[in-house]
Amino acid sequence: MSAQALLALFAHFLSLSVFATGGGMALASDMHRYVVDEHGYLTHTQFVNSIALAQAAPGPNILFVTVMGWQMAGLTGALATTLGLSLPALVFPVLVSRASRLATFHRLIQALQRGLGPLALGLMGATGYLLVRQAPGPWLGLAIIAVSVAVLTLTRLPPVLVIFAAGAVGALLPW
Repeated sequence: MSAQALLALFAHFLSLSVFATGGGMALASDMHRYVVDEHGYLTHTQFVNSIALAQAAPGPNILFVTVMGWQMAGLTGALATTLGLSLPALVFPVLVSRASRLATFHRLIQALQRGLGPLALGLMGATGYLLVRQAPGPWLGLAIIAVSVAVLTLTRLPPVLVIFAAGAVGALLPW
């Protein structure tokens, strides 16, 4: 991968991180669009396998970004994707904590909190669709996601139990 392509990769992940409402996993659909659909750096299978590997490994789930970067361009790719996604998370809290002391900034923070909720839900929905769209039974996967969302919304069950149940159902059903 050329230096220009690495810089573009870093800049894209940096811009994604600014909008990381809902966490890094919510941004997987746009990451997929960029690295698989637009540039062909990875195949869909490599992309999904990066997510699966990071989910199975101990540590933060966002490590799939590092795995993807490594697959694309080795160490420099891993650094470009990881630093691109994590730098704003390191800088923004300091800036926001300083600025939140100003009374006029308080209203802006409240407006952002109200407005970013629907954005996070939409991004998570897009990621859920991305992960099941090429499965042999995508409608079955979407149904499992919809039931999981409904159960989480309407009950007080711990999310880990719902995730476990959805995984068990998905493992037992013929795809």
